[in-house]
Amino acid sequence: MRKSNQQAIGDVIKKLLKNQKLDGRLQELDVLNYCEEVLGKNLMKYISDLSFRKGRLVIKVKSAVVRNELSFQKSEILKKINEKIEEGIVKEIILK
Repeated sequence: MRKSNQQAIGDVIKKLLKNQKLDGRLQELDVLNYCEEVLGKNLMKYISDLSFRKGRLVIKVKSAVVRNELSFQKSEILKKINEKIEEGIVKEIILK
C-alpha cells in the first residue's frame, strides 16, 4: 500500500525556505514593509533609509524635528510592528 504524499503548497514552500535559510531574509523584508505601513506616507517623506539587521530597525531621518517626534513614539512603533509580524523579532529601534 502506498503512502499519500499530498501536502499543502504553503507548507511545502515554508519547508523549502527554511531549508534554504531564506526565511530570515523574508522576515527582514516583512519588517521593512510593515514599518512603512505603520509610519505612514507622510512620515516616510522624511525618512531617507530603513534597514533591519539582527533585531535592530535603523531609521535614518532627514529632519531633526521628525527624529525627535519619533523618539517619543519608539515603543509604540516597536509594539505595532511586532504585533503585525506576530513573532517579536524587532528588539530595538535606532534613529539616526
